[in-house]
Amino acid sequence: MARIPASQRDAFYEARRSELADVALKLWAEQGYDTTSVAEIAREAGVAKGTFYVYFESKQSLLLDVLRRNSLVPNVLRLIDDLQHDSLETAVSGFVRGAWSHLSEHRELVLLVMRELPTHLDEAREVVERVIVPSNEALAGYLESHIPSGRAAELSTVISVRALVGMILVVFISQELLGAGRHLPVSEDDITKTLTELFLRGVAPDAPADAPPSPRAPKDPT
Repeated sequence: MARIPASQRDAFYEARRSELADVALKLWAEQGYDTTSVAEIAREAGVAKGTFYVYFESKQSLLLDVLRRNSLVPNVLRLIDDLQHDSLETAVSGFVRGAWSHLSEHRELVLLVMRELPTHLDEAREVVERVIVPSNEALAGYLESHIPSGRAAELSTVISVRALVGMILVVFISQELLGAGRHLPVSEDDITKTLTELFLRGVAPDAPADAPPSPRAPKDPT
């Protein structure tokens, strides 16, 4: 291989790491993390197996790099900065739409995480530490500064944010990956608006706590 000028080495190194990460994500999503060897990843990326270890010390370190590259954290931090002076409703709506778009663009990663992390607890803990906790903290801090102080004292903003992310993720998985959207189609706009409304106001925000359920109209026998 031709020598690379010193001024281009960093860019070349990063480009090769990025290529290996893209190839690994594709293979892992198709055939699983454990059943995909380093040799196969290297071959698919067009490098020797030994060259792989120039860029990553192990398959686990490559997995963590894949998760970092596809993390929502940078988008969350940018969003918080951009919406710092906007209303809470605008901010939540923007986050829900941004998160849905991010998941749509990273379907292979969602499939990988669904399938692999439950049986890889060490990797799952590292994902929580590196990906979930930073975004959770940032969003919780934003939420705490944008809701009434009395309300902030009544609930955990950390859990509130995690519940919002959980709603988005569960709806995306069921609607987009598991096929519910084929049987019960709902537009992306309606999905994101509904998730925003549910988080901010619930299903029946003005109903008294002891109010009886609304009577249902009788079914038409015909």
